[in-house]
Amino acid sequence: MKKTLLAIGMCCVLGAPALAGPNAHGSLIIVLADGVIQCLDGGAGTEDYCGAAGLDDCLNGLVETHGAETVVLNVMAAFSTFANPRLSGVVFGWNYDENDVVILATGACGDFELPTNDWPDSGAGTAVTWASPQTGYLTDVYWLAAYNYYGNPQLLSLAPHPSQGAFFADDDVPSNLDPIADLGAFGFDTSGILPCPFIDDAPGACCYIDCTCEVLTFLECEGDWLGAGTVCDPNPCFCPSLGACCNDFAECFFVTEDECGEMLGFYLGDDVPCDPNPCWPDPVEESSWGEVKGKYRN
Repeated sequence: MKKTLLAIGMCCVLGAPALAGPNAHGSLIIVLADGVIQCLDGGAGTEDYCGAAGLDDCLNGLVETHGAETVVLNVMAAFSTFANPRLSGVVFGWNYDENDVVILATGACGDFELPTNDWPDSGAGTAVTWASPQTGYLTDVYWLAAYNYYGNPQLLSLAPHPSQGAFFADDDVPSNLDPIADLGAFGFDTSGILPCPFIDDAPGACCYIDCTCEVLTFLECEGDWLGAGTVCDPNPCFCPSLGACCNDFAECFFVTEDECGEMLGFYLGDDVPCDPNPCWPDPVEESSWGEVKGKYRN
């Protein structure tokens, strides 16, 4: 079941945005395992370099190197100390110049990996899952050994998976899929990018499932926090429009247009009420059901 978590879950990220899960606002970073030398005696890819960076604080991550030597890099999920992550899956990709950057070996740090056929090429992607949720503020996701062939300034940039995007999944069934807020990059003979998550006490818009909005801090918000400085006027929360939906029995349901279509009903329009029942012909004048449809279609 864990093997298909990302493959199935990521394909279902369609339609309205969901409320934030426990892994919201997290980043995916790529850092240097400083001083670690990869040994290929056992064959490329047979070693385990998960945790090689020994990172205990995102801000201490090293994101650049200079010279032609092979380096070991760790891809890590990073969360604010305000968060309570429950990480069961990650899906991501990367981009780099294959003429300059050479990747010698890679390895996943989870219990199962589902890569694209062309992984670890530039533009490819992979998914990593764990049998038990990872709850740390820093979690090793992947490792790789690489070097810069010509010494030209190059970036190896984390990116969305080519078809599944960039998401963190939790251990709920079905999983909550939180978009990865920021993606890092490692610099070969240039500066890298280290997007450590940080959420302060600044207030922002908090959206609830009923589409109401309050300006609260991240810790106060029990819904979907839109970020520091966001406001509730105008209401930024996703609010599906509702209206009267008539079925063939002249029953009325106050639902969205999509829900009405699933019921094989006829949607009379946004904000059209069901009381009084608009699905019945006007008792004062004789009207056919087709005429009622035509009235609201206009």
